[in-house]
Amino acid sequence: MMKYFTVKIDDKAELDAYVLDSLEYPREKDRRPAVVICPGGGYAYVSKDEGEPVALAFAKEGYDAFVLRYSTGITNPFPTALRQLAKSIKYIRDNAEEFCVVKDDVTVVGFSAGGNLALSSAVFCEDAAMLDGIGTTEDVRPDAVVLGYPAVTMIPVERKGASKIDPELAKRFAGPNIRQILLGKTDCTKEEYDSLNLLPKLHKNMPPVFVWGTYDDQIIPVDDLTGLAGGLKKLGVMCELHLFGRGGHGMSLGTRTVKSESELANTHVGKWLKLALLWLDENRRTKG
Repeated sequence: MMKYFTVKIDDKAELDAYVLDSLEYPREKDRRPAVVICPGGGYAYVSKDEGEPVALAFAKEGYDAFVLRYSTGITNPFPTALRQLAKSIKYIRDNAEEFCVVKDDVTVVGFSAGGNLALSSAVFCEDAAMLDGIGTTEDVRPDAVVLGYPAVTMIPVERKGASKIDPELAKRFAGPNIRQILLGKTDCTKEEYDSLNLLPKLHKNMPPVFVWGTYDDQIIPVDDLTGLAGGLKKLGVMCELHLFGRGGHGMSLGTRTVKSESELANTHVGKWLKLALLWLDENRRTKG
């Protein structure tokens, strides 16, 4: 059985909870890992495809799952969504007893812009300004991060075959672009754009990172993913990288739950979830 409820994180963000109910055996034997899911949407909206379907997939594997519907748009610049994610992680840990969650087994899962948000939670978990009024690093630091086609450098891709991009999706991004949204203005300098690149901000105290994407992604360059993995390797931070040959951008689970037969015909990108679950189990067994 599952309990579904929504919690207000602040006056603009909500956390949708998919918490597995206890069975007949004692609750102390029933503690579970948790995932906080950050859907993508270019910080312009919050994708439905990368929210509930992903939560239910993790719940099926024994996780308590939470989907963060964070604030979007140019009136909610960085670090608005990041602080909302930090509050969400702390909320789950503060209520670990009620949810039967293992306090030190909270993973953040993010896709695209949500991947940028998830990675930022690992990068800025020691930042005093970001933590102000929320808690300590121990309260908000994820124990692991799982990233699907994350925005890392924020360097725009020179697209080929742009006509392949879904026209309906293009309409959602008709306003300010992702970099302008994060900076909270449209008249940005090169230096301000460069400040959004997360690669120079990686550090050795980050949690383990699992990252996946596709070679034919027209939004996120492959160099973002290889650069991230290489940067973490130099720092001694555990990382696992999977690059699928085909699939494009925004594949979410990569299954018929969210995509059509034609979109899945020539890709096995849906294998990422099984790989991520195996990786999380390995981390659990080797922790400490």
